Amino acid sequence: MDFLTKLWNYVKVNFLGQSSDSSVKSVQKNTKEPLFNGLNKKNYENEINVINDITDEQIQVNQQRSKYIKTTKNPDYKIKSGDTIAKIAEKYGIEERSLMALNGLDKTSATKIRIGQVLKIPPTRTVQNINNLNDVANAMGVSPNFIKKLKQVEDHGELNVNQFHNEPYKDDAGVETIGIGHVLKKGESRNLTNKQVCELCAKDLLKMEDNLCVLLGGKKNYDKLPQAMKEALLDMTFNKGTAIIEDTPGLLYCLKAGKYEAAINKFTNNKSSKTGKEMAGLNKRRLFDISLAIRMYNGKIPQSNLNTAQQVYNRGVELLRAECKKEGKNFQAQLAGYNKDVKSYLGNNIKLIEK
Repeated sequence: MDFLTKLWNYVKVNFLGQSSDSSVKSVQKNTKEPLFNGLNKKNYENEINVINDITDEQIQVNQQRSKYIKTTKNPDYKIKSGDTIAKIAEKYGIEERSLMALNGLDKTSATKIRIGQVLKIPPTRTVQNINNLNDVANAMGVSPNFIKKLKQVEDHGELNVNQFHNEPYKDDAGVETIGIGHVLKKGESRNLTNKQVCELCAKDLLKMEDNLCVLLGGKKNYDKLPQAMKEALLDMTFNKGTAIIEDTPGLLYCLKAGKYEAAINKFTNNKSSKTGKEMAGLNKRRLFDISLAIRMYNGKIPQSNLNTAQQVYNRGVELLRAECKKEGKNFQAQLAGYNKDVKSYLGNNIKLIEK
């Protein structure tokens, strides 16, 4: 490759947010994290350029959110006998990850904190004025439609928008759950009003946002993400916890680098946190996440993302077939419901299997 070609590829990657086969190889050579995870390495011509600063619109959204989120500054904390990072985080109602990041701790050093050591404590963020699903959306700075879809996915379409799981139920993995996908913990209320369900949902999403901010290197970096990507990441972590971001090779790198098309191609984690086995339902959930993220392209969806969606769907049907055989269920009936949901997410963008 001649000098001018190399120079042009460098400019495209580092200043124009584009990529080519040669530039992709160059980036991959200089990073430990793979960009494409074995998928088709064609040009990513539709890539959205990373935003260098927070937009005026995002600033306005953050101001509106202050009505629903109370931020309390915390003083420094001197460690006492019996303290752990988990206990300190619980004391202040913050995420362990946030506490560790602010103090430059990792999993190893966090276990070696000593009596008398002083830790900086992140601000405590709590939800307020949450009465309904629209308030949840306003608190999180997301669209009401996203919150309604999240609820529908968690409810498996069994409840209408004004109905809630006010009492515990078992999810697909057999985990006791309440409200909108909240895993019930020991000592928590087993009978919630609709208002309490919405408050709990907002709290859970806020925790996910706090963890995403840490992973991405701060709230400012999170705010710079396209709105569609924020909603997709919130659903992924709401569904599988923050580990889904860390455990997917290359995903965090792509998000930080603004390689959103490549990031979407990594929305493939379909393994149960409880059993470690692949589940057809999790393939469907990843299709939901893909459908959320590709809205950033305003209809001009990159072919690589459609290819990924097709692969995730095909694997989901394969797993569904095996699960029905094992559990003695009617595959054709289950497939019809599966396809109905997938079509509601992605329309005619992928080819459905009918039998």
